[in-house]
Parts: sequence; structure tokens; C-alpha cells
Amino acid sequence: MDVNDMDYPGEEIKIGGKVRHIKYTIVGLKLIAKKHGSVVAAFNKMNDLNEDFDVDTMDHLVLLLHAGLVHESPELTANDVENMLTMTSLPAVFNKILIAFGGSTPQPTDVGGSESNPGE
Repeated sequence: MDVNDMDYPGEEIKIGGKVRHIKYTIVGLKLIAKKHGSVVAAFNKMNDLNEDFDVDTMDHLVLLLHAGLVHESPELTANDVENMLTMTSLPAVFNKILIAFGGSTPQPTDVGGSESNPGE
């Protein structure tokens, strides 16, 4: 993503019979922070999620997906998101959330130099 392009469209996903875009705006990030105290802690927790998709894992995934979709559907509830997800969609949704979070956050810029001599 070009750091000068401030209009990241989000990560496209077809879920709930509709093409949607996962993107983390301030509204979504606040939803996450209210639940976990920190956005960074919530996304770091994704590394520790149970591969068996237990209730905590599914709740966490629903929270992150809901927070990433509210920018284009403010009326969407967490319950609506739960009803969109199936066991077969969970791995793909998990991946799309990670990509969208990366696209929604500032990326480091090249401060000069070449690949062989960074910083020059």
C-alpha cells in the first residue's frame, strides 16, 4: 500500500451472500480495544488461538471480523457476523482479517539506501 494513498479499500471477502470489505477504521479499532484493552493485544492473541476453534477462538474471530466490517455496515451486529460464519469459512476469514489489519495500519517507509546497503 502506498503510504501517501490514505484510502485503503479494505480486504474483499464474500460472506453472508454479499461482497464486503474488511478494513479497520477508528470505530472498529475502538470496538476491539474496549474488549481487549489494546488493539495490539487483540491481534497478538491471534497467534495463540486454538486450532480446534473453541468458543473463545470463535468469539475472538467474530469480534475482529465485526470490527473490520462496521465501516461499511454500521448497523451490522456481532450476532449478524456470527450467522455469516461457518466452520468452512473460518480459516479464510482468519487470513483475510490478518491481511486487512496489515493494510489498515501504517507501513514503514524506505528511508533511503539500497537493498545491499540499507540506510545509504
